[in-house]
Amino acid sequence: MFRNHVLAVSTAITMAVSPQASSAADKVKMLFDWIPGGIHSAWYAGAENRCFADLNLEFTFDRGSGSVDTVAKVAAGLGDIGMADFGAMMLGVVNNGAQVKALTPIYSDAPYGIMTLESTGINSVSDLEGRKLASGPGDAGILMLPLAMELVGSNFGEVESEKADFSALLGLLLQEKIDSHTTFLTTSKILSDVVTNAGKSPKFLHFGESLDMYGSVLIANEEFLAERPDVAKRAMEATQCALKAAQADPEAAVDALLELFPEKKRDAELAAISGGIELIFGSSAFAANGFSWDEARIMMTHANTMKSQGQDSAFGSMSDFVHKF
Repeated sequence: MFRNHVLAVSTAITMAVSPQASSAADKVKMLFDWIPGGIHSAWYAGAENRCFADLNLEFTFDRGSGSVDTVAKVAAGLGDIGMADFGAMMLGVVNNGAQVKALTPIYSDAPYGIMTLESTGINSVSDLEGRKLASGPGDAGILMLPLAMELVGSNFGEVESEKADFSALLGLLLQEKIDSHTTFLTTSKILSDVVTNAGKSPKFLHFGESLDMYGSVLIANEEFLAERPDVAKRAMEATQCALKAAQADPEAAVDALLELFPEKKRDAELAAISGGIELIFGSSAFAANGFSWDEARIMMTHANTMKSQGQDSAFGSMSDFVHKF
């Protein structure tokens, strides 16, 4: 259910990216939530800006195939840590007994949003009533949209909702066959440039920020946490360091990515990383808590996730989902 929006598909790839690390460095395998790009650049730059070396770590990375897949693979021990949607992780724990815990927030705001055009006159989620909205298969945003509409007193049942392949969504919008489609804030940065180049004016409605819930988090395998707690703690600190470095110099982060993936488009990756930086550092939750957890936000993430799936939203405890060092 919690599939990330992407513009391309790539074959699986694993890269070692810490050439400065000594032979004595502790090795950590990380699984991304999708194809390396955008905010993932921060980790590739971590090998160059000493965020890893100063903590005596050597990271290897592997691409993911969506958050649900990443949660399952980290739980199975195929990765020590991973980047995944917090809601997807919670569902893995509750429904499948996944042996994983979240270490630190990455996206303090949920990335869900609506892409539309200025010409549609859609200025809020309330304006979606009576309009055509498309979403891709397995999309997470369409599950959360009814909750966002409920918050402002509108009814998702009044929306003309349809499904389409992810690759077709923007074309349908540009041809005005639909009025809007769901997407993530990170992807919207790239889509907006495409819309502008097509001679139209894009608009993105970030309804995820109204839900007071976390988006992606850094997760860890529980066996890894039990057997190598110090390494896990340093991996969390290295991640936070790399993300801060990317905020300070996103171009350097993207350049590190492009050294390994020269086929990628620099402008698109800069657009995508800007969205990731906004989700990490631009939220009120980060302003109040930094990378520390907000218990109320954890509970709201759980409640919204369970409600979106039609499941019992009774919350256990933070320790069911979060590891604190």
